[in-house]
Amino acid sequence: MAISTQLPDSPFGQAYTALDRALTEQIRALIARLQALGLVRKDIDGAALGELIFNNMNMMFIEFVKRDAARIAELRAAIRRQHRILVAAIGV
Repeated sequence: MAISTQLPDSPFGQAYTALDRALTEQIRALIARLQALGLVRKDIDGAALGELIFNNMNMMFIEFVKRDAARIAELRAAIRRQHRILVAAIGV
């Protein structure tokens, strides 16, 4: 992660950025599919929502890897806690 921000034009930085974009696009596609299935409100900007979810999870991951004592169970619990609120807000 550090290399990708310090040397964004390096091959590694470009690959990391491409991966972030691909992950964001997967989440955006998932939201679009959920909207098509009638599980997510259609009046929500699905692309922006996908970006929001990716950005939040990415930040949570960054905070997770910064702590030696961090446990994956804690990260999963935090993700569930935050996304529970989001799901309630976007659901039909």
